[in-house]
Order: sequence, then C-alpha cells, then structure tokens
Amino acid sequence: MIIETERLTLREMRESDAADLLEYQSNPAIVRYIPWPEGNPETVQRHIEKTLANSKTSPKEEGDYLVLVWELRNSGKVIGQSNISIQSLEHRRGEVGWVTHQDFQRQGYAYEASLAMLKFGFEQMNLHRIVAEMDTRVPASAAVARKLGMRKEAELKEVEFFKGEWCDMWTFAILKSEFEAGLAS
Repeated sequence: MIIETERLTLREMRESDAADLLEYQSNPAIVRYIPWPEGNPETVQRHIEKTLANSKTSPKEEGDYLVLVWELRNSGKVIGQSNISIQSLEHRRGEVGWVTHQDFQRQGYAYEASLAMLKFGFEQMNLHRIVAEMDTRVPASAAVARKLGMRKEAELKEVEFFKGEWCDMWTFAILKSEFEAGLAS
C-alpha cells in the first residue's frame, strides 16, 4: 500500500524504519498523549512487529486498521505515521489518527498525510463518517482536524485515566459528503 502526496510517500512500516521511529517514539513530549510507552530500541521493535502483524492493507472488517508511515519523498526519512480503522461496519464509521516527529511539526505534514488518509477511508474503505479523538491538551491536533474540515462534536470530561491522570478528550468528525464538498470548493 502506497499513497503519494506532494511531499510524502505514505507506506507500510518496515523493519528498517526503526531508527527514524525511535527518534519520535522515544520523545516524552510526543508520547505523553498517545497510547504508547516512551520508546527504546526494544519497544520500537515490538511496535514494528505488532504493526506488521496486524495492520491491514485493505481494512474490511470491524476492528481492522491500517498504519502507514510518512516518508519524505526528497530524503526517505520517516517523520510520522497515520492510522485509520473501521469502528462499525453497519454504520460505516471509522477513526483516523496521526503522530508527527517533533522536528517536523507545524509544517503541514500532518494535514497532508491525514487528508490522504481521509480520502482513502471514504473512497477505498467506503466509510460514511470518520472521527478523530484527541487529548484536549494537544491543541495542535485540533487545529489539524479543523483544517481537514472536521467539526468538534464533543468534549468529554475526565473520560480516561491515562498515564496516571484523568484526561479530557475531544471528538472531531467529518461525513463523506462534507469531505467531498470540501474537495470540490
């Protein structure tokens, strides 16, 4: 599975990505708000193995997901990753998420990759609705969601006890019709 954007190649994770993944997965500021432990070479290797074993190139069943890393087209460096999953087959509902290497934030990469993932979700996975759930302490992720045309639908108070503290979460969502209308404008 490969998706090309202007500056990125979104592709399946490889064993050879370990050093690039470790750069951001070991950063406490990056992993603080995502469900990974602070990485080291062993945890990153386990993450790669789990992703390779479970990520589906063509998600079809409830619970299936696809993980793609973001490779810079000009250098081959991996600077982030996206995931998209099927939450409900009956309701054609999915979820998207992203994480960006600390040195490549606020440069439009998360938007570029996530736009491609939304397009994949609506066109290839036949989803009707895609949500993005995020910790309210990460306003940069909310800014990406808004730029993608997603609307904030909920703010859930102390919904998860996460890494030793209660956290609030935002839910952003977009419908296929809204996404298509945004592409047309």
